[in-house]
Amino acid sequence: MPSSWTTVDKDTVTGLPIMLAQNIIAGTVLSVGAIACSGFYLSMIGNVASLVPWALMVVLVAVAFTYIVGFALLWCVESFTLRMREKFRPIAYGVVGALGYGVWGMLVMSSLMNSLDQPLNGVVLSNGDIAALTVNYAVFGFIAYMLAQAYGRGFASRRGLAVGLLVVQIVLAALGIVVGAMMFSALAS
Repeated sequence: MPSSWTTVDKDTVTGLPIMLAQNIIAGTVLSVGAIACSGFYLSMIGNVASLVPWALMVVLVAVAFTYIVGFALLWCVESFTLRMREKFRPIAYGVVGALGYGVWGMLVMSSLMNSLDQPLNGVVLSNGDIAALTVNYAVFGFIAYMLAQAYGRGFASRRGLAVGLLVVQIVLAALGIVVGAMMFSALAS
């Protein structure tokens, strides 16, 4: 437990910050969830793209959340749970992850899906589709942040694995950027 909000806890063996390790765990879980559910999301918008390029774009959304919003959420929930019993912390982390990633899915992912579906099919997601998308994202956010809290300290000591998973996430997100640029440039022409 940090002595103040400016203190960064590190694993004593590798020096890897525990919050970074937690974020890598969350990013990995969210990326795997994005790949697993990409077919579900694609069917919501009428299969307007091929599955593999679409999966890369969905992973981009997950990785962007993890490294843009994720650190702030981890810092907030850590501050919130400083005096909480250890056995309840994973649940608190999970709730914050569910709220954050659910809102991200509702706003960002639904916007991405509508930006592809509307020009191609002339329709946008229904309220039921947006609710299903939000619940799906909230479930993955809960799981990711609960696992991040439960295993973050132990994972921080496995520097090679952590760096390897981080590199995989970055590469998949970069490919998602390339695919997204190609899709949207094709829509613009």
